[in-house]
Amino acid sequence: MPQRLLAPGLGLLLLVLLEYSGLGTVLANNGLDLLFQLRGPRQPEQRLVLIGIDEPSLQHHGAWPFPRTLHAQLLDRLREARAVGFDFLFPEPAAGDDQLSRAMAAGPPVVLTVARAYDGQLLPPTATLSGQAGAGHVETLLSGDGIVRRFRPDALDGVPAFSRALLETAGLAAEGPAAGPLIINFYGPEQTFLFLSYTDVLAGRHPPAFFRDRLVLVGARAVGLGDAHVTSYTRLHPTPGVEIQATIISNTLERSFIRPLPLAPILFVGVVCVLALFVWPVTGERFNLALNLGLVAVLLAAALVLFRSHRFLDFLPVLAMLFLTYLAHLFRQLLWAAGRILGEVRRLARELDAGLQQVCTSIPEPFIRAPARDRGVTLAGIQRHLDRLQAAVNALSLQHHFLDDLLKKELPPLILWERTSGRPVFANTAFVRFWQRFTGETQAPLPTSDTFRAALGNHQAESDPADAPAGADPAAPCVDVEVRDDSGLRRYLQVRRHRLQATDVPFSGTLAVFQDVTELKELERVKDEVVSIVSHELKLPLTTILGYGEMLAMTLDGAPRQYAGEICSQSRRLNRMIEDFLDIARLESGRQRVRRYPFPPGRMLEDAVAGVAPRSRAKEIDIVLEQPERTSPLIGDESLLLQAVLNLLDNGVKFSPAHTTITLSLVEEPERFVITIADQGPGIPAAERQAVFDKFQRGTQTGGAEGFGLGLHLVRQIIGLHDGEIAAVEAEAGACFRLTLPKRSDSEMEDVRGEEEKTGEESDGEG
Repeated sequence: MPQRLLAPGLGLLLLVLLEYSGLGTVLANNGLDLLFQLRGPRQPEQRLVLIGIDEPSLQHHGAWPFPRTLHAQLLDRLREARAVGFDFLFPEPAAGDDQLSRAMAAGPPVVLTVARAYDGQLLPPTATLSGQAGAGHVETLLSGDGIVRRFRPDALDGVPAFSRALLETAGLAAEGPAAGPLIINFYGPEQTFLFLSYTDVLAGRHPPAFFRDRLVLVGARAVGLGDAHVTSYTRLHPTPGVEIQATIISNTLERSFIRPLPLAPILFVGVVCVLALFVWPVTGERFNLALNLGLVAVLLAAALVLFRSHRFLDFLPVLAMLFLTYLAHLFRQLLWAAGRILGEVRRLARELDAGLQQVCTSIPEPFIRAPARDRGVTLAGIQRHLDRLQAAVNALSLQHHFLDDLLKKELPPLILWERTSGRPVFANTAFVRFWQRFTGETQAPLPTSDTFRAALGNHQAESDPADAPAGADPAAPCVDVEVRDDSGLRRYLQVRRHRLQATDVPFSGTLAVFQDVTELKELERVKDEVVSIVSHELKLPLTTILGYGEMLAMTLDGAPRQYAGEICSQSRRLNRMIEDFLDIARLESGRQRVRRYPFPPGRMLEDAVAGVAPRSRAKEIDIVLEQPERTSPLIGDESLLLQAVLNLLDNGVKFSPAHTTITLSLVEEPERFVITIADQGPGIPAAERQAVFDKFQRGTQTGGAEGFGLGLHLVRQIIGLHDGEIAAVEAEAGACFRLTLPKRSDSEMEDVRGEEEKTGEESDGEG
């Protein structure tokens, strides 16, 4: 029984530590935020309308604060509203107070804001305005992590809460607790309520009838005004203070504040203690694990159901207690099992000592009367040898099972024949299944080497390495064999045969390993057909469309000409996508021939700059080329490398703003060439600098520019064919790509020249 108290005792100790350390409050707040996210957004009170002082309002009316005459004009637009609340301060007299006071007297009921200053004093509205309007405080409570989750409904120095004052002014019942912090029931992220722009309402874009019988809140929405707080829904984008006040008002009208349930966690804690004391110790671990997972699911489901009914169950501390309690129970079980195992080991050791004593009785007496040092070696050494022998047997057994499972289950189909007789010696399970399926017989015997050769027909390799003399290279190339099974379906096998010669045993055999690659062949065929269709069936209509579009653009005027120009632009865009797709397909399939020859890299960069010159001039972008006067030749395919640099420059022109500069530089180092392209565009975040080179991947900073995510992938393929590297590196502004291409030695230069001459001769002969 004392051991059973270990698990619940540790769990209760954890709860006490959480309560007195403040971690319990942190867990409760995080649990509250999690329940909001799981519940999802809700529809707020529809009688509330928010008028926000946003960025367009600041641009139109000037810096904050606005003249109070504007607020007076706004009240005239809101004359049919039920009540209006201003969620900003009027602490000091200013020009226009008289006009605003008259507007308050003539318009709907108005409630102004009272806030606490840094010294703790309240800042009421000016005397001129307070005589015509009510007042309420907007004080909310910040948690330790700076998030607004609760507010104070009680009065501050006789000033009621803003929500209560507004509802009472509007003649609506403001029932609910008048004291104590309340949990705000947020409806969703920012802009959940209906937001109207201050300048739009002032300009009369919304008729006065729109505000009839509605509660209107006027407050700051622009980021620069600083009236925003983080809530349970908005950790990244703070919610305007006026929307938080709207949430409190809506909660008051709906009576939907979140109320904590203090007794429910105690109930679950009691359940955990009962399980740890009476259930876990007497049941199996699988049952205990399933029971614990079920309890977690019940706790989470209960918390979510109660939360939808405006009740808060603080479940995270209970989950922490459950986790620690169950770990303590498992630890106690392990200690008990270890004690049993240790006791059994000691019993076996005693039996082994007794057996060794019996063995020693048959040893000649001179050995028994050996010195104590030798006698210790005799008794303890025998035990050590026995332990080593048992360990060796276990190791051999493990190796046997490992090799057996590896050969029969994990490896591809294989069969081993004895060389002289051709009889099968071993075949794994994969080969047996394949052979039975191939022959159509469930009890088909294993084939001999001759039977296997006959099944392959005339598709044998001309020189079979398995038949090579001893000492030759046993590795055999893969042989693609086309065969037909018993149903007449065509299949493709990839077969490899090599000679197996044992060293410790007089054995010589032939091992055949093969794999069914029919699906791979079919995929290659489909891929070739797709590439052919894209190349021939799409490019021809696109060329026709582009030609007719250009003719129409030259002959039409006005809007039709613009439409024809758009047809041409989209046709060129689609044609570029097809070209990139075909280039990538050729590169990945190995059909693209790389012609390596020496050329000056500066010439390639000049051609690249000339290629993007029309597009750069259209945006007034300067391209600065920085290169040394003389460089060593670069060995590679100039056309492919030019395509790669053109893609990077074209991206720089596409994503860079007008009137900026793109820098293209070439640096020759002892072992490599370094080409750098730097622009002044939006740049690439550090987290995306590797992913942008993947197929169909585009950066998040493209700003809606056209593209398919193929260009950078194509550049990486081209640079990889030249044994180079490409990387997006950090830059002060914009994006920066660095290409590194290795330099070749003199011998490599001679080999390249020889290949170039040979290629030229072949071309002359074909001509």
